[in-house]
Order: sequence, then C-alpha cells, then structure tokens
Amino acid sequence: MNELGERIRKLREESGLSKAELARRVGVSDVTISYWENGTIKRVGHSRLEPLAKALRCSIGHLLGNALSDCGSTSAVPMSLPLYPLTTSPETVGIGAAPMSHFPMGFIDNQLIKKDDYLLTPQHPGHFDFCPQGTLMLARNCSRFDGNGLYLVERNDRLGIKRIEQDFDMFLNIFGEIDAAEPEERMHGDGIVFHAAIPAIWSMKVMNF
Repeated sequence: MNELGERIRKLREESGLSKAELARRVGVSDVTISYWENGTIKRVGHSRLEPLAKALRCSIGHLLGNALSDCGSTSAVPMSLPLYPLTTSPETVGIGAAPMSHFPMGFIDNQLIKKDDYLLTPQHPGHFDFCPQGTLMLARNCSRFDGNGLYLVERNDRLGIKRIEQDFDMFLNIFGEIDAAEPEERMHGDGIVFHAAIPAIWSMKVMNF
C-alpha cells in the first residue's frame, strides 16, 4: 500500500492545493508530485521533506506516518479556516456564531496563520471601513488593545473595523478611514469592546479563485 503517497494526496486536497501549486512551493515538478502520490516514487528525498511538510501544514513525523506527531495535537493549525459573515450585529462573532463555510488554507500564506484564527467577509447591509464588500479578513481573538493596527471592535452595540493607535499619553486614537490623518475619537478604552485583531485583509479578486 502506498501510504505515503495517499497521505500526501489527502493533505494536499485538504489544503486546497493543486499539484502544480504544491510543486511550486516544494520546488519540484508537478510530475514529481504525481509520482509521489501514485507510488511511482516511494520515498521523498530528505531535502524535500521539510518544504513538503510546511506546504501541507504538517510535521515531518506526521507526513511519514508518525501518529504521535504534532500534526494530530490540539496545537496544530487546521487545514481550513472557518469563514464567518460580518455584519454590524455583535451576534456575528462569539460562541453562538456559526460559520458560513470553511476556507481552504491553500489560498492563504501559511506563515500568517495561528491556531484558532478565522476569516470574516463583510455582508450587506452595512459599511465597514478598511474592508469593502468582496474582501476577506483574517481575525484573531483578543479582548484588549495589543499594539497598533486594525481591530474588530464593538461600540454602541455595533461592530466595526477600526485602526487603533496608542499615543505617548496612553490614549487610544481610533481611525475610521484608510488615509485619515485625524482620529474619530481619542479615549482610554472605556466604551469600546475588542473582539479580534485583523492582521491581514485580502481582496478576493486578487486571490484568483
């Protein structure tokens, strides 16, 4: 039985990667990927194991059949990310929220993803600064300010995406437009609820589905 080849194929498909894309990431031809998967080549060279495991979001041990490897642990990064619809309602996020689908990891730079990250995409009705309709946002749960950047926040029972920067006086400056020079508001943090940091935003047109 070609267990290694079957494992490569399964992990590749779960990651949403084509043979050509996986080949590009590993530095081999797509023919080589086919040979690995169908068992024509039964071993993967040592120099290819690390980039192959990295591309498939797995440890080398798991790739080679070690059931105790970290790919089966609770700390492993998933093969896909839950995608939630973003509306202005706070019920969009939190324990009771349900994802609209799961997004394959093959379309996203693996280096960006951490455990428990998820995706948001704006829905009608409602306008969101920094992320118009047709964008994907990488979201990472947080309950407080954790450095300058974009955040999903709740203010006056409404969700919004804001750029938040802390000044030398420890006030939080809240910006609502991409190129705004002056903040909408300046506060110590009272009256704002942090739901998630937004480390990355993509246009779905650029991602070439």
